[in-house]
Amino acid sequence: MVEMTLDDVVDILSRYHQRATYGAVGGVVDRPPAYLMSGLLRNRRYSWVVNANTHLPTGYSEEQMHPALREREEVINSSSELDEWLRNPS
Repeated sequence: MVEMTLDDVVDILSRYHQRATYGAVGGVVDRPPAYLMSGLLRNRRYSWVVNANTHLPTGYSEEQMHPALREREEVINSSSELDEWLRNPS
């Protein structure tokens, strides 16, 4: 897997307007999905990390979500898929 911090992953997801689940991101940064976003403000920057069922960030109001959040239908669901995508984002 690619060695990255949560901020590294979020920066790339944001740049490419790509959503990934808490589980996928947690697996890449080696943090439990339930605690992945603990202590972080709910804002557009972090809204690319989403719930696997709803494909939306948990507990966010519409104003806290990035306006382009639904631009892509695809949501990256696994850490292996995210790891591969991070090697060649598109």
